[in-house]
Amino acid sequence: MAHVSAGAVEPLVPAPDVLVVDAAGQRQRLDALMQGKVTALQTMFTGCSSVCPLQGAMFGAVQGGLAGKKGRYPMQLLSLSIDPLGDSPQAMQAWLKKMGAGRAWQGVIPSGDVVALRSRLAGRPPSENLDKHATQVYFFNASAQMCWRSQALPQPEDVVAIMAFLAGA
Repeated sequence: MAHVSAGAVEPLVPAPDVLVVDAAGQRQRLDALMQGKVTALQTMFTGCSSVCPLQGAMFGAVQGGLAGKKGRYPMQLLSLSIDPLGDSPQAMQAWLKKMGAGRAWQGVIPSGDVVALRSRLAGRPPSENLDKHATQVYFFNASAQMCWRSQALPQPEDVVAIMAFLAGA
């Protein structure tokens, strides 16, 4: 995999084929959850007190910016925990509520090798330290293929613009 930090992802990278549990406790495949929707995905964990609250606030602003935008494809926000041992569906549900998540914003907890999952998303080896996780947003088209990576801590209006473009809004 190429060492890309931000910008277009070429070639497109299929969404990770991992099992996730959502805030309601339902199991599903991450790639299936993204299929047919334009998705902005962030990595986070509910016990984080450094950048994750900022990321949650940013997605809250994105959620507001997407309100009323219609495209060929539905748009969704997805918060992916990178702490499957420390996070639970209940903790994810509480975090999403605290961040003001609406219907189009979900949180999921993956199973399996989280370091490999983070590496696949970032296009490079991640830090082993949870507190040093990426603050990028990863964008997936309606075919569940990653096509863009943002800069660290992107501006909400930039996330909205990329999602609207990908959705054909």
